[in-house]
Amino acid sequence: MNERPDISPGTAGGHAVHKAARLRWRIVGVLLVASILPLGLVSAGAWVVFGRLLEEKALKLQRNVVRNHTSAIELYIFSRLRALDLVALSHPFEDLRNEAGLERVFESLRDTYGETFIDLGVIGSDGAHLAYVGPYDLKNRNYADAEWFKHVMSKHVYVSDVFIGFRRVPHCVIAVKRHDHSRTWVLRATINSDRFDALVRTSQLGITGDAFIVNTEGIYQTASRYGRVFERSHLSAPGVHGGVRETRVTIAGRTMVQATSWLNNDRWMLVVLQDLNEIKAPVYRAFLWGAVMVSLAVLVIAATTVLATRHLTRQIDRANEQRDELSKNLLRSAKLASLGELATGLAHEINNPLAIMTVEQTNIADVVGEIKVDQASKDEVMQSVERCQKQIERCGNITAKMLQFGRAGEAKLRATNIGPRLDEIVALLQKQAQVRNVTMKVEVERDLPPVVLDPTELQQVIVNLINNSLYAMNDGGSIRVAARVESGQVLLTVADTGCGIPPELLDRVFQPFFTTKPVSQGTGLGLSVCYGIVQNWGGTMEARSRVGVGTEMIIRLPVAAGPAGRKGFVSAGGFTPPERTGGPGEKSA
Repeated sequence: MNERPDISPGTAGGHAVHKAARLRWRIVGVLLVASILPLGLVSAGAWVVFGRLLEEKALKLQRNVVRNHTSAIELYIFSRLRALDLVALSHPFEDLRNEAGLERVFESLRDTYGETFIDLGVIGSDGAHLAYVGPYDLKNRNYADAEWFKHVMSKHVYVSDVFIGFRRVPHCVIAVKRHDHSRTWVLRATINSDRFDALVRTSQLGITGDAFIVNTEGIYQTASRYGRVFERSHLSAPGVHGGVRETRVTIAGRTMVQATSWLNNDRWMLVVLQDLNEIKAPVYRAFLWGAVMVSLAVLVIAATTVLATRHLTRQIDRANEQRDELSKNLLRSAKLASLGELATGLAHEINNPLAIMTVEQTNIADVVGEIKVDQASKDEVMQSVERCQKQIERCGNITAKMLQFGRAGEAKLRATNIGPRLDEIVALLQKQAQVRNVTMKVEVERDLPPVVLDPTELQQVIVNLINNSLYAMNDGGSIRVAARVESGQVLLTVADTGCGIPPELLDRVFQPFFTTKPVSQGTGLGLSVCYGIVQNWGGTMEARSRVGVGTEMIIRLPVAAGPAGRKGFVSAGGFTPPERTGGPGEKSA
C-alpha cells in the first residue's frame, strides 16, 4: 500500500541453495555407490563363474557334435560295406561275373543308396578285373600291385585312403573278399567323393567351422578350407588317441578350437576346426544381454535414487522452511509481547506529564485572562497555549494507541456474523473514498458462517486497513472487501490497486513503529495493533503485494464451534503465536 525504497537481497539464500544442492548430490552419490557397487561385484562374479560355465558348455556342445559326426561317418561307411558284403553273400559268383547280372545289382544299390556308388567291379584273386559297371574303362585292368588290393586280400573288408589309381582322379574304394568253391574273388565299389565330402563338412559348424579327414600321415582325405585332397595338413603326423581330443591352434592368424576323433579302425582322423570367437558367441550374447539388463538396472537405480533423494530433500527443505517460519513468528510474537509491555509502561509514564501539562495550560489560560495586558499580547499567549494543547492531544492519541497495542484493555469475543458489519464499515468510509476518487465494494459469500471475534475490534481492523489502502492510492483506484469460506475457515480480504509494497519490505510491515509515512502522519502501530487483534481472535494475518499492481491483506478466522460460537469468552489480552503463518510478508500503517 505504501511504496518503499528498494533493498538489495543478501547472498545467504543463494549460499543455502548451493549447500542444499551439494548435500543432495552427496546423498545421491552415496546411495548410488551403495547400490551399484554390490551390483557390479555380483555382475563381475557372474562374468567369471557363469562365463566359464557357458564356455565349457559351448565346448562340450562342440565335442558332442564331433562325437556324433564321427558316428555318422562310421555308420555311413559301415552301411555301404555291409551292403557290398550282403551283395557278395547273396549273389553267386557266376551272376556277378556276368556283367548283365552285375549291372542289375549295381542299379539295385543305386536305387537304395542313391548316387553313393560310382561304379562296381568283380576282381579275381590274381588282381584281374573280371567284370565292371561304371563310367571308366577299367575292365582289363589288373590290381595285383595296388595297395588296396593287397590289404583286402589279407583282410575280409577294407576301406582305402584316397588315391589316384587308373582313373587319374582322387577316389576312395571299399571292397569285400569272398571265398566260394575254392575260388577267391573281390567285390569292389567306388564311393562318391562329393557325397562323402558333403557328409564330412557338416552344416552344424557355423560360419567359420571346417571339418575334414586326414590319414595317419596327416594327408587330406577330404577337401578343406585350408587345403586340398592329397596335400599335407598342419597335422603332419597325428597321434592316435581315444575319444574326442580338444586343443587350440592358430591358423591364418585366428585362434581355432580343434577337436579330433579317430575312425575307420584308426586309419582316418576326423578334424573339426572352429573359430574360438564363434564358439563363444552364445557366451558373448549372454553377457551382452546381461550387460544390457545390468545397465537398465543401473539406470533404474540411478533414476530412483535421484528422484527419491530429491523428494526427501524437498521434504527436508519444506520442514526447514516451516521451522524457520515458525521461529520467525515466535520471535515476532515475543517482540510484540515485549514491545507491548514497553509501550504500556511508556504510555502510562507519558500520560502523567501530559495530564500535568494540561492542568498547567488551563491555569495559564486562567491567569492570562485575569492579568491586565494588551489584547495583542494576550491573544498571542492564548494561541501558544492552544498550540500546546493540540500537541498534548496528539501525544495523548499516540499513548492511547500504545496502550491499545499493549492490550491494556480486554476484548469480549463472541460468534459474529461479519457480513452486515462489513457493509456498515464500508458505508462509513464511502465519502472519504469518493473524495480520493476510489471505488469500494463488498463481496460476501452467501450463508457465511459466524466467526469468533470482538465486533468493535473488527471495525478497528477493517477501518485501519482501508485507510492504509486509501493512503496508497493518490490517483484513485478501487478497494475490494471480501469474505468467503476456504478450507474450513473464513477468509477475510482487503485488496486495493495501490502502488504496492516491495518484496523485501513485506517482512517488516507488521513490526511496531515501522512506517514509511512522513513524520507526524503515522506512528507505525496500526498494522501491529491489527496483527495482535487478529491473533487474539485465534486467526492469522498476512500480506501479499506486487509493486505497481496492488496489495491484499488476508485474514483467516476460525469458524464458530456452534450456533452460539464462543459467546461470552473473554480474552485476557497479550499476544499468542498464530496457529499458522501468513504469506510472504507484512504491511505497515
